[in-house]
Amino acid sequence: DLFQPTIKRLRDGFKVSEPLAVAISQQTTVLMRQEQLRLTLTNPQTGRPYNQGETIKMPLLAKTFEAIADDPHALYNGSLVDDVVADIQEAGGIITKQDLQNYVAVIKEPLVVKLNDNSTIFTPPPPSSGAVYAMILNIADKYGLNPDSVSTTEKSTLTWHRIVEAMKFAYAKRSSLGDPDKESQSFKDGIDELVKNMTSSSYADYVRSRISDDSTHDTMYYGPTFYDQSKTGTSHLAVLAPNGDAASITSTINLYFGSKVVGKRTGIFFNNEMDDFSTPNTTNYFGVPASAANFIKPGKRPLSSMCPSIVVDSDGHVKLVVGASGGTKITTSTALVSIETLWFKYGIKKAIDHKRLHHQLLPAYITVEEGFDPQVINGLRRIGHNITMSASAGSIVQGILQLEEGMITANADYRKRGVPDGY
Repeated sequence: DLFQPTIKRLRDGFKVSEPLAVAISQQTTVLMRQEQLRLTLTNPQTGRPYNQGETIKMPLLAKTFEAIADDPHALYNGSLVDDVVADIQEAGGIITKQDLQNYVAVIKEPLVVKLNDNSTIFTPPPPSSGAVYAMILNIADKYGLNPDSVSTTEKSTLTWHRIVEAMKFAYAKRSSLGDPDKESQSFKDGIDELVKNMTSSSYADYVRSRISDDSTHDTMYYGPTFYDQSKTGTSHLAVLAPNGDAASITSTINLYFGSKVVGKRTGIFFNNEMDDFSTPNTTNYFGVPASAANFIKPGKRPLSSMCPSIVVDSDGHVKLVVGASGGTKITTSTALVSIETLWFKYGIKKAIDHKRLHHQLLPAYITVEEGFDPQVINGLRRIGHNITMSASAGSIVQGILQLEEGMITANADYRKRGVPDGY
């Protein structure tokens, strides 16, 4: 039953949304090189890539979803295995039948972080970036943020400066994160110790002591970090059930249309998640070496910016369900919406609609979404921040806020034309 609405839409067709039309329009060169992607995204009636409002059908993918609905093991150890392997290898990939059969989705305990108001954060451990999200909130929590923190231009400037500095310190630590499961015990111990620090109150106190309210610092003051590409093939879903259960779910194929390979047998858009690994003996655009903690290894999962999170109050009632898409901006935008709802007391719509800023240490500037308070921007410049304006936030946030039990509000980010649903 869970699959049926999607199967019906794939078979009968669905309207191309504005975000999908934009994504397709940005792939016109790739469409010329990838036959199955071109066939999937080209309107047979016009001979051109699909435009907004036109109806697109994906019957091959519908058939694949039907097989998975009938047998949840079909993809990795069932009827679809041979077709999936053939689709990948035909495109030059090296995935084997044994690889698929050996794959196991790992269930891990979440990181649990207590805030000063007795709220508790539940967020995923490495190789996700829950520790980075938790560190930003832990540092911000030390400032006793409240609605008055953004009540004037002067106070807002100081508050946003502190938040940006928290982002920079957190992203400095991110460069040492990776998947510990396939590594040595010493590596695992190092990751455990790092995460323990990133999620601890005492370490947040230490970081706060290093944040100057009237100045910023050069990159090395915060520690090394490494540049990440902008990711565009990610979606987030936040759910709060009538019985109080909550789910925060982020999924991704990495970039728009993933690897740009569509299986001619399965209709699957194959991801390019391998791009999330670091590559040994390379430097990035900024001349910074890749992170050894995130090098490729058999069975290892790449470091991800995803951090779907749930915040509960002292009684265990859900306060906030939140997450985002948008590459490295996932973590900062999820943190911003959390700060704005939990401490600034914004409603969920105001928090998600609010213009955003982002800093990941390198590049050494704040990316500010157009429309952000210009007086605050000028104030940040006076403190010493480099500012780059952006037409978009580069991230899409979905969230549910429950200020008191039974009073539930939800918002889907207008930047991707999303809409909330309810019961």
